[in-house]
Amino acid sequence: MGQANKPKKSNPAVPVVTHSALRKRVTDLSAPTLLRIHALPKFLVPGLIAVLMLLGLFLQAPYSGIALTVVSFFIGWLMYLSWPLLDPRSRIIRFFVFLILIAATAIKFGA
Repeated sequence: MGQANKPKKSNPAVPVVTHSALRKRVTDLSAPTLLRIHALPKFLVPGLIAVLMLLGLFLQAPYSGIALTVVSFFIGWLMYLSWPLLDPRSRIIRFFVFLILIAATAIKFGA
């Protein structure tokens, strides 16, 4: 009886996203890897990225460039997957962070 008068919970607005064939293929191919990453301890991926960033900033070329390239590809991959769900402000911020990372990688390979 008490549950009949209970108000329904509203679902948060989920954006409707149409996917291109390429995005669908990348998303489908990425799903198993994302599931494996999700199963790892929560500190491991950010910790590994931090270690690679520090190595990229302090090692000599070409090792520094290689470390930053790995981080760039990982961040770029995650950014590509999440792009349709982001609001414009988040897109701009992530894009500039990615550009800074690419510039740091290019500088390390050029040094």
